Amino acid sequence: MRWVIALSAAAWILIGAVVVTVRGPKPSAPLARVEVSRAKDEAGLGRCREMGEPAKDDPACRAAWAAARGRFFGGGFDGGRP
Repeated sequence: MRWVIALSAAAWILIGAVVVTVRGPKPSAPLARVEVSRAKDEAGLGRCREMGEPAKDDPACRAAWAAARGRFFGGGFDGGRP
């Protein structure tokens, strides 16, 4: 009786291995490349970082932060405002 159980388990394992082999791995979708002019963006953000507290009132810093948020969140972020 034990050999029947062992044979049945081996058959199920073999069937599973065949199914996985036949179906194979699913091809993943290629990731979209995003080109960003990092030098310009990092220079603006770096300037704001060096400014410290006064940067929160600087229009150029606000624009740089908005652009960075747009790149990070894919443009669908409204700043958490209702």
